Amino acid sequence: MTAQVNALAKPVLKEAKDDVLFVGKLEGVAHGLVTYENSVVGDVVALHVKTSTGNDFETHVTLTSATSMPLIFVIPKTIFEKNLVPGANAKLHYSVTRASNVSASPVLTVRLEP
Repeated sequence: MTAQVNALAKPVLKEAKDDVLFVGKLEGVAHGLVTYENSVVGDVVALHVKTSTGNDFETHVTLTSATSMPLIFVIPKTIFEKNLVPGANAKLHYSVTRASNVSASPVLTVRLEP
């Protein structure tokens, strides 16, 4: 039997309201929230952020014990504010790797405002 991860939900950007992030209001960092069912020890959960202005960020965690959800990932403000221009956006998604199988979440697109 192959270990599979159930369909994943989009990540949540805690500080965004109605899919808009006001970058100037961030106090140093933003928080990406990841929730998925049936997590197991050994899962590698990676959060990916890519902005339309060319900034990329990735961080990951390996579950070492029973973990409560959501997982919270800290995203530096600089990822969103560097080269910020009108009409910019950020795309966030996460992946879960379990026993060499990778499952990816749908993409959350957030508009970036100064």
